[in-house]
This record gives sequence, C-alpha cells and structure tokens, in this order.
Amino acid sequence: MNNAAVELIRKQDYDEAEKMFESAESTCRIFQYNEGIGMIRTSMANLSVIRGNIAEALTHIEVAIESYPQCKEKDEACALCRKLALIALDIGMKKENAGDLAGALELFERTLPHLNEKRAVPVANEIRKIKAHLGRA
Repeated sequence: MNNAAVELIRKQDYDEAEKMFESAESTCRIFQYNEGIGMIRTSMANLSVIRGNIAEALTHIEVAIESYPQCKEKDEACALCRKLALIALDIGMKKENAGDLAGALELFERTLPHLNEKRAVPVANEIRKIKAHLGRA
C-alpha cells in the first residue's frame, strides 16, 4: 500500500495518496508492525513537504522516529527530522520578517525541540519576545 501511495504522489494525486497512507497505517497498527508505521509516516512527511506544510511534516517524522526500532531507517528519519526543523526555522524567520508573528511563533515552537543548543537558545529567546509582543507571555 505504501508503494502504491508513493506512485499516486508521482501522479500528483496527493489526496488519494494520503488516504492510502492512512489506510496502510491502520493496517500496520492492527498487526503491530511498527517499522511499517515508521515507513508510512516518513512517506507522509515527504508528502507534507510537497504540499508545503513543514509543521505537519515534523509531526509525521516524529511519529516515524517513535515507531522505528533502532535501525538504519530510524537514523535516516532522525536526519530528515533535523533537516525539516532547519527548513521550518528558516520559514519561521521569513514569516517573522514579513510581520506574520503568529505564524513564526508556531514554527519556532514546533522547531525548538529539534534544534541543537547553539540554535535553541536564540530561538527560545525569540519565542519569548514574540509571545510578549502578542500578549501571550
């Protein structure tokens, strides 16, 4: 089912691909096939990137990481998560510069758990500043 959904993505039939991924994940959950869930959620993360929804992609890849046993695929999912976090951070900075503070805040908060300390400290400070500006402190 995962491969068929990937083929639907190639045909740009994203809605049907998403439905097929969801069905495949349900089947994997019934059989407690965690590695399959990880594979499906990694594919769903990629679909979310294609659709331009990086925050959603992060959610999918987090589930993939939790689902995989310690294996090569888990390491690859962790690497993808780090890349997605950096993309989300970049988009968040662009949103902030464009005046979309709420959008920036959402991405910064989603990104923060995936950043190394060097990046996490200034992002946490920026989150505090935006929250104060928006009256959410």
